[in-house]
Amino acid sequence: MYVIDVHTHRIVLANAATCRGNLPEDATCYALTHHRSSPCEGPDSLCPIDDLRQTGKAAVLEHAHYDRYGVAKRFEVNAFPVFGRGGNISHVVEYNVDVTERRRVEEELRTHERSLEMLVQELKRSNEELKAFTSVAAHDIRAPMAKIASAAELLEESLPRTLPDDARAALDILVKGVNRMTQLVGSLYRCSQVGAGEWLPRKIDLNRVVAELKDLQLARDLDMSHGTILVPEPLHTVRGDESQIVELMQNLIANGLKYHRKGLLPTVTIRSWEADGNRIRIEVSDNGIGIRPADQEKVFGMFERLQEARDREGLGIGLAFCRRVVDRHGGRIGVRSRYGEGSTFWVELPR
Repeated sequence: MYVIDVHTHRIVLANAATCRGNLPEDATCYALTHHRSSPCEGPDSLCPIDDLRQTGKAAVLEHAHYDRYGVAKRFEVNAFPVFGRGGNISHVVEYNVDVTERRRVEEELRTHERSLEMLVQELKRSNEELKAFTSVAAHDIRAPMAKIASAAELLEESLPRTLPDDARAALDILVKGVNRMTQLVGSLYRCSQVGAGEWLPRKIDLNRVVAELKDLQLARDLDMSHGTILVPEPLHTVRGDESQIVELMQNLIANGLKYHRKGLLPTVTIRSWEADGNRIRIEVSDNGIGIRPADQEKVFGMFERLQEARDREGLGIGLAFCRRVVDRHGGRIGVRSRYGEGSTFWVELPR
């Protein structure tokens, strides 16, 4: 920090950081900081004194200052005018801050940001290509898989019942494998369609959705598990894509019926209420096997199946589909669970 005579550019007062041991009496600001024999000039090295003379106001500039070894460093120059008699600027007070390291870090950050932007764009492009590939592949595979499934069923029906055991076992593996593959391809196709195309949200009565699921899509699950679906109070209306919301609720309820504890009939309880932010919170609770704390986030991943559920039918896609649907609707999804006692899957959707 120092004070400069605007007429001579001589430093008339300076602190210890400026002197660094010894400052000649006739030292000028340009000789000290720029190792020059004349005042600074030009657009890249505008003299603060000239700037203050033109504006009469304090200024902040950035200069390349040279240390005693001739090494250039970036400095932020803060200059303030001192007015003498007659209202003219007589002196300038400057303090200079070494911003070399700051500018280096900022440039590194800008470089990283540019690299990150490029990576994000590349990731978006890859995701779009992957989404398109998944959709096309799943769509194109469905037709031949349906033909294979029909052929396998026809083969099973046409072959004699006296077929040798090893041949019958191989045929069973073929039929089950084809059916599972058909389900897998169908599920992947539905997942790929969650974010595809435009859709017009509409009001959806959850009471009607649950009633239809009990009578239609989940009728077989209820019959086989001898389970019960309870709705203690009327459910709310939400806003979204009806087909996706129906499948979302179907997956959540079906999980509660499927992953029940042995020797205990499954009970699924559905409740809803108004949450913050103009949302409806839906909770689907069951009395099933529960989920260990370490696995509660994993269950929403694609193809994730818990060790305890290996003996139950499933593809590990249902909850991943649910998360995609909720994300598409701008909502949230999560789970609370006590291992061995049951789980509560919760969803927040627009009212």
